Amino acid sequence: MATETTRPRRETDSTLEAREDIERTEEAAVDEQAANLFDIRRVIGGLFVLYGVILTVVGATASESDLEKASGINVNLWTGIGMLVFGALMLGWALWRPVGAELEQTGSGRLRRAPS
Repeated sequence: MATETTRPRRETDSTLEAREDIERTEEAAVDEQAANLFDIRRVIGGLFVLYGVILTVVGATASESDLEKASGINVNLWTGIGMLVFGALMLGWALWRPVGAELEQTGSGRLRRAPS
C-alpha cells in the first residue's frame, strides 16, 4: 500500500472572509440587542405604565372624602389613565421602531441623526 502524505489544510481566502463576515454579523447582533435593551423609551414607558397602574388602582378605590378634597374630580384615576396611555405609547414606539433597526440601516454602528 502506498502511503498518502497528508498536507495540512490551509484555509483559503474565501473561508477566512466568510469567518470574518460571521464574526461581524455576530457582533452586530450583540450590538443590536444591547441597544434595544437599554433603549430609553422602554425604561420611560415601563415606569409610566407601572406608576399609571398604581395611580389607577388608588383612584378607583378613592373614598368620598378624597373626592371632596379635589372638588369631585378623581385626580388619581385620570392621572393614572393618562400615564398608562403615555407609557403604552412609549413602549409601542420602542417596539415598532427599535434602535437596532436604525443601527442596521446606517451600517456604521452609529445612529442616524435627524435632519436639522
